[in-house]
Amino acid sequence: FSSRRRHTRYGTVTGVQTCALPILGGDAFRFRFQLRPARAGWLDASDGDPVVVGQRREIHGKSRGLAWTPAADATWERVEERLSLALRLAGHGCRNAIERARAVSWAWAPDFVLLRPMGGELRMVGGSVCFPSGWDPAEKLGGTMARIHGPVPTLNEEHGARIDRFLLGLKDGDAFERDNWGAAATGRLDLHPGDLHPRIEEGAGLETVWFRLEEQAFFGLGDGHVLFLIHVRTWPLEEVLAATGAREAFGRMLASMPPEIARYKGLAGLQASLSGVPERDHGERA
Repeated sequence: FSSRRRHTRYGTVTGVQTCALPILGGDAFRFRFQLRPARAGWLDASDGDPVVVGQRREIHGKSRGLAWTPAADATWERVEERLSLALRLAGHGCRNAIERARAVSWAWAPDFVLLRPMGGELRMVGGSVCFPSGWDPAEKLGGTMARIHGPVPTLNEEHGARIDRFLLGLKDGDAFERDNWGAAATGRLDLHPGDLHPRIEEGAGLETVWFRLEEQAFFGLGDGHVLFLIHVRTWPLEEVLAATGAREAFGRMLASMPPEIARYKGLAGLQASLSGVPERDHGERA
């Protein structure tokens, strides 16, 4: 799960075509919550990509990325019991759970979110999310799934109940994964809303757009505690479509995407370019 090669040609990255083709190859857009058993390796140390490690250290140095409540300590201890030896050693010698979590995040490819049941609902109690796709983890701290997913158009209405059932039903040792995707005008990993980022403007061509893949994993930790992992990688969209042979299917899918979802995924400008409809008719991005 290294991010080291995220700027290499898309077709050379093992396994990513398999993820992207079902995402981009449909004829009509719809949110999918398709799960599969998690692959081995999620809880192992990464290869120590110096770029990713350096970015995480810099973001943590700004007092950003690491969001924590006292309720996260017990959940993190359950995570530590399941980590590889190399990751556990990364946090060795730190004086408390939050410092151990920070140290581990510098040796681990994915960002992580800690969830635990409180008042009959799962809530985000902590995590290290240095590479968010347009959201602020500090603002989500303490939130339920419905609140966390609130900005995503139609997601709670279409899949909210199913997501809650799935997460609340995870048993100790359960592990599943899925893929999510978006687009941006930059290949950078950190798209925190507090920073200024270029946007995909009307008239943009495919060659200016980056495909943003989120590989996600869910681990049941027992007694309702859940570990949620997010591994972000980016490639030029044009290379992705060439490697998957999904250019025409992507065009049909984009044309069918509701404007509010296109705004959320950062695709309003590209959708306007391909359809000839001015982007201002779609409103501002959420």
